[in-house]
Amino acid sequence: MIVLEYRLLGGAESRAAVRRDNLIIDVGAHVGQDTAYYVAKGFDVVAIEANPELAEQLGDRFAADVAAGRLRILNTAVAPTSGTQRLAVADEITIWSSLSPELVSRNEAVGTRYRYVDVPAISFEEVLQDVGVPYYLKVDIEGFDMLCVKALHKFSDRPAFVSIESHVSIADSSWESVFDELAHLWVLGYRGFQFVNQRHHPRVALPIPSREGKYVDHTFTESSSGPFGEEAPGRWRSVGPTIAEGTGLWLHHNFAGFGGRWASSRIAQRYLRTLASLGRTIGWYDLHARLG
Repeated sequence: MIVLEYRLLGGAESRAAVRRDNLIIDVGAHVGQDTAYYVAKGFDVVAIEANPELAEQLGDRFAADVAAGRLRILNTAVAPTSGTQRLAVADEITIWSSLSPELVSRNEAVGTRYRYVDVPAISFEEVLQDVGVPYYLKVDIEGFDMLCVKALHKFSDRPAFVSIESHVSIADSSWESVFDELAHLWVLGYRGFQFVNQRHHPRVALPIPSREGKYVDHTFTESSSGPFGEEAPGRWRSVGPTIAEGTGLWLHHNFAGFGGRWASSRIAQRYLRTLASLGRTIGWYDLHARLG
């Protein structure tokens, strides 16, 4: 059994916040399926997980990687400030655990049951100051992903690639929240973008030779973040077409997706029947961004 970290090292042991091109930060590691993929590809990984029980399971699963220095596990929430936060834990659907009252209310409305646990919390600025800026930053923390993106403004070095769970498929999100994601990434220097439907991950074939790290014979699940960086499965687009695509996905979700603001309307019901006749399913999307 290993001891999981919940405080930053700080002091003389702290690293400068410069980019480390072999580092991936997995914010919202959950059960570790993305972490396992990143480690197998030969990257150093910092995995951040707020749920104490899941973090302990990660410690057991990856004990050898932690001991070898390939992986560091932080059992903490990412929040606006350091301190203690109340985490809503969904034991039946652990991926829906969240600090967001809005997401918790949405999920409770469809029968999800929560319990609350106090967890340590840190700002993402502190994480970057401690471990360095990663080559790839993956974020999936149920409503708070933009905390990590906004933290990047305080550093001159930026990750080469970033992925977040986009508001295009988060229930009842505003269009402004979709635009805000792209606006912040643009100001940070990101110029290539793609929305990736997680439902398609199980069908992804990884390139040979690998374009990121070592080649790994890997099958992704719908709940994983999938391939990253130069292996991201979509087509890189500039910001203008991406805004147009994001607007379409946002409208699509709000008419036909879980918790969509117009999903109960008559036009939405007709839209759903049309989708069903075409054999199309409703997905959820990550937004990937490429620097420069």
